[in-house]
Formats: sequence, C-alpha cells, structure tokens
Amino acid sequence: MKLSDLKPGLPIQIIADHPNGYGGRKGKVIAIGTFEGGPKAISVLVDIYEACLLVVEPEGLDPVEPDPLPPGWAEIEV
Repeated sequence: MKLSDLKPGLPIQIIADHPNGYGGRKGKVIAIGTFEGGPKAISVLVDIYEACLLVVEPEGLDPVEPDPLPPGWAEIEV
C-alpha cells in the first residue's frame, strides 16, 4: 500500500510472504510513524488481534474490506 492511503483504524492484511512470519494475518492500523527499536523509515503499527503489536512497512500491507458486523459480533455455524 501507499503511505498516503494509510490511516488509523483502516482494516489491513499483511502480505502472504512477509518476512516477519505473520503473513496473511488481518488486523487494523493503530498508528503511522517512526517507532523506536524498529526500522528508521516510516512504518505502520498494526494490531493483529493477538497479544502483540507489529511494526510493518507500508509495502507489506494490503487493504481488506471492513467487517460488516458491528464490534463484538461474530458469525458462527450452529
């Protein structure tokens, strides 16, 4: 993705062959900037709904359609 297309709250997916080992995971953008301990270039802080936040470069992200269900709801098969 282009850096100009990213904004906090945007649903994203990490590209499948990303070298961080989290390829294919979906999440949302938390913040955009330069993060301590990460690469010196501008990166994106991503919440993948697990016990960690990831710092990923914009080129490693793809946009996804937003979830049609409100927060806290999920579809299950009965």
